[in-house]
Amino acid sequence: MKLPLVFLLSILTNEVLTVMKRDGTLQEPLQSIVKPTFNVSWENNSQYQITFTAVADGSVAYALLTAENIVTWQGQQFVIKSNVPNYSGGYATVTITATHIYMDCRKLFQHSKKDGTLTYSVSDVLSFYFANNQLGYSYEVKGTFAKKQISDLGGSNAFDGLSQIISTWADAFIFPDNKKIIVYDKSNFAKNLGNRLGYGYNSDNMVLTYDSTNIVNQLTVISAQKDDGSSYWQPHVVKDETSINEYGVWDGGDFSDDRFTDVNAADKAAKAQLVTEPSVSITLDYLDTDVPIPGEVRRLEILDTGFVTNVMVLSYSYYPLDPTQKPSITLNSNAKTVLDFQRSNKQQLNQARQNSTALAKAIKEANAKLNVISQDGIWYEYGGTDVTR
Repeated sequence: MKLPLVFLLSILTNEVLTVMKRDGTLQEPLQSIVKPTFNVSWENNSQYQITFTAVADGSVAYALLTAENIVTWQGQQFVIKSNVPNYSGGYATVTITATHIYMDCRKLFQHSKKDGTLTYSVSDVLSFYFANNQLGYSYEVKGTFAKKQISDLGGSNAFDGLSQIISTWADAFIFPDNKKIIVYDKSNFAKNLGNRLGYGYNSDNMVLTYDSTNIVNQLTVISAQKDDGSSYWQPHVVKDETSINEYGVWDGGDFSDDRFTDVNAADKAAKAQLVTEPSVSITLDYLDTDVPIPGEVRRLEILDTGFVTNVMVLSYSYYPLDPTQKPSITLNSNAKTVLDFQRSNKQQLNQARQNSTALAKAIKEANAKLNVISQDGIWYEYGGTDVTR
């Protein structure tokens, strides 16, 4: 087939992808990708996929672009989930969407179910779903997580098990290395490489979303039961007075954990569950060409407003084969980010008040100068000097 020049100029030449039959019996380099269409996108604990368009070039690799075959990019495997052939203008193309192979752990189904509310570690949940599986999946935990209670674990697939981890441990970050699924705590996932983001420097189209939806600044601590049915302590409220004074009371209901028989330890654990500040989510277009790194911590500067803080990459979408297209990056918020944001807002408010006071003074002085009286065709300026009409 004779290919149009526009495609010949844009197909892949200096990066190697391969496509492989799902049973591993055949693997070929893929040479016909249209560069500007090749996109890699990742969102923390949500999605990880590639999309692209390839031109029909009569190759074995092109013929392998069918559902459930595997595309390898930079050592990571992506399973084709959608292929959309298109025939137009005398030539054929196919558009591919492939998700990271770790997401195929949904093929593992845990038919057993642990009834009732029991206490688990992150490793306990992973072992329950992945131990001795026949599909080659493994797991690792990097970091420290407190044990927590989960009700009726099981009766679902392994990907649902990962979702259970995310919903139970809010500080868990799941990132894969092919079929090895790694659960990180924040201190192990975050990495500061000394880079920065600056509005007007290496980023633009920046949007800050300030959201108070998930504030919880008060919980009622419920005691576990002794063997005789009595309680270790009476139900009582723990709260964050600073947050309540700022945002009002946001009650998160009851906190109960059978591991605790000491009231002080229970109170400390309950306070750790409070969400005392709104979140800040920052989305921007990135002007540099380096590859976004999941979990990278960067110094963010918006010098026009005085907003300077550290943020972490939690989502990105970029076109590694086409430097003319700007990557889009979403950055997380944390308590310090929110405080930096609030401080920046207060600085702007104070500046606005100063500007308003100065403007009011200037208007008053201008009005005084224009406060004149007319006499015999002569305007006398208030304050002394006369001006002829």
